[in-house]
Amino acid sequence: MSRLIGLRGRLLATYLLVVTFGLSVFVIRYGWIAQDGIVEELEHEEELRAFILSNALEEPVQAYTSGELSLDDLKPHIDRLAASAEGRLTLLDSQGVPLYDTQADAAAIPNQWQQVEVQAALTEREEHDIRPDPITGDERLYVAAPIAHEGNVLGVVQLSIPTTEMWAEIRQTWLSLLATSLVVVIATVLVSLWLAKGILEPVRALRQAAVSMAAGDLDQRISTDGSDELGRLGQAFNRMAERLQHMIIQQRDFVANASHELRTPLTTIKLRIEALHGGARHDPTITDRFLLEIEDEINRLNHLIDNLLALSDAEAGLDTWKMERLDLQLLLSESVAAFSPRAQSVGITLTMDISPQLPDVRASAPQLRQVLDNLLDNALKYSSPGGVITLLGRPGKEGVVVSVTDTGQGIPANDLSRVFDRFYRVDKARSRQEGPAGTGLGLSIVRSIIEAHDGTVSIDSLEGKGTSVRFTLPAYPDAQSDH
Repeated sequence: MSRLIGLRGRLLATYLLVVTFGLSVFVIRYGWIAQDGIVEELEHEEELRAFILSNALEEPVQAYTSGELSLDDLKPHIDRLAASAEGRLTLLDSQGVPLYDTQADAAAIPNQWQQVEVQAALTEREEHDIRPDPITGDERLYVAAPIAHEGNVLGVVQLSIPTTEMWAEIRQTWLSLLATSLVVVIATVLVSLWLAKGILEPVRALRQAAVSMAAGDLDQRISTDGSDELGRLGQAFNRMAERLQHMIIQQRDFVANASHELRTPLTTIKLRIEALHGGARHDPTITDRFLLEIEDEINRLNHLIDNLLALSDAEAGLDTWKMERLDLQLLLSESVAAFSPRAQSVGITLTMDISPQLPDVRASAPQLRQVLDNLLDNALKYSSPGGVITLLGRPGKEGVVVSVTDTGQGIPANDLSRVFDRFYRVDKARSRQEGPAGTGLGLSIVRSIIEAHDGTVSIDSLEGKGTSVRFTLPAYPDAQSDH
């Protein structure tokens, strides 16, 4: 129960962590956007006021610059306009020198020519600046607009307001966002507790089934109602259980089959040795026959052990192999050359049909040779004199396609689906050629090696007509362009 409570706590912590992180990103992102929006909206409002003031002051300032109006006569116009703008207005000349300020002594204000908003106004751009007031030190938002007459800049209207209300509005926005986030977190806690409760029951069932399986009960299955993640997890667990059960049965069968295959030649050897010890050794004819039979059984054991080692190596896969770029065309030609004498000796025609555009492959040379050796050996074993075996190599959509086709006895349809199973032999009496008896591992080794190379293997056969085993391999990454 404590573990389930711990899981509930972890689920709750996970939900809170995700939601808190998401909310933090949202609050910070939206808060900055909202803050920038408040500042920009205020800037646009003040820019509009400054533009209106500059238009209203155009004629009075033009009269002042031409000497028709004195600065004292101009000040009432500026005061009246500043009152309607609800801000502090500073009139600058065309060089940025303050001429008049509605709230301070203009002589105490430094030249404003280099200020951001003044330079923006002179280039017909909207830009604000937030900085301390040079007189009082209070923070203010500054905007400006040029006063122009017939294309000539007569001066600049500089308008500023305190930022106190602006920051108050910004703080209120942040507080609203934080309050909303708190409500969401509380709701998340409640929903998380409800969801965790619904998740725990199937998790408990899954845990109990896993414990039972660990104790040896491989028949355990769980209910897989629903198509959500938990339902799919249950389905995956059931598939895993079925596969595990199948693998254990397969392992037991493998051990039993391997034991049987090993026991048969050992029993034969033991019986022959006992017979020789029992007096048969005094008959040279029997002794020679028994020794030949013992030698045959030892060869059979060696063949079986080699195949078991090859199968183990194939299932270990690429980790133990030296993978390199191989000229597959050359490898196929060498295999045909190696088997040609044997084929000729039993009256079978071995041919090859290999495309000159056959791409190279990335593979382990010893393993691919073993694949070809197994397929050609099988084709020779189950073909009659006068038969034809063809090794074909072609470029394909998946890379390269290689097939070994014979005109031999073929495989019965009922056996075709099992020929890749370990130790499965269709009929021990079908082989036409002499040599070590088959172990039923050859095609299993072929499939394991090809699949380890990310390839595929398939077989087609008609009884009395012949058999074709086909495998594909991916081409070397740049081999297609080379050809």
